[in-house]
Amino acid sequence: MTGSTPKLWLNWLALAEWWFNTNYHTSLKMTLFQALYGYTPPHLAFPVQATTSVAVVHDYLLERDHMIQLLKEDLSKAQHRMKHFADNHRTDRSFVVGNWVFLKLQPYRPSFVALRTNMKLSAKYFGPFEVLQRIGNVAYKLKLPVESRIHPVFHVCQLKKKVGQHITTTLPPVDTSGSFIVTPIAVLDSRHILRGNNTILQILIQWARAPSEDATWEDANHIHSQFPDFILEDKDLPKEGVLSYN
Repeated sequence: MTGSTPKLWLNWLALAEWWFNTNYHTSLKMTLFQALYGYTPPHLAFPVQATTSVAVVHDYLLERDHMIQLLKEDLSKAQHRMKHFADNHRTDRSFVVGNWVFLKLQPYRPSFVALRTNMKLSAKYFGPFEVLQRIGNVAYKLKLPVESRIHPVFHVCQLKKKVGQHITTTLPPVDTSGSFIVTPIAVLDSRHILRGNNTILQILIQWARAPSEDATWEDANHIHSQFPDFILEDKDLPKEGVLSYN
């Protein structure tokens, strides 16, 4: 209303107020109208071809129909505009049985293992794998390795067709829930930090199947609790003073 006819919005303020008062409120478990008057508000629905002998009511109905038509047109324009910008970031992908595709998996460590969820795996796409079956319009079943515990059906947005020659990237090991198994393999550095009034020992962990630049600082006691078989040696302990915590 304010966009199409900015000078006339005041004439429709009463309808906006009526809509608000007759709208369901989750906190009250009812409408404001029902809370005040004790009964369900009437539905102000007028026939499309309503006729009346009162000139004021007739003019009101005409204005109301005109405003509803403007609202429908504005909503339609907004939907087309949103669709236009959304389609700019979409690609139409389709595969047939027998195609070889690469599989995109979540490139972050699982939350139940990670102390922070900012570590990336070295690979973004895995495979290629053969397409066995098309499931509906946007899902495909892949021929995964026998030892894989991942469900073989994936959305098309996770797949990319193999073109040319590529290096095969095997799937990382997963647990029974399908989450990546990530384990520490080396301590690159160590330090003490101040967290509040406490001094915390942190170690720079290099993770399996991840390059050294993806190493992350983790609390030593958390690493010990998550990976009890990972043993810290004396050479891993810090030889510097206390560092400030950011």
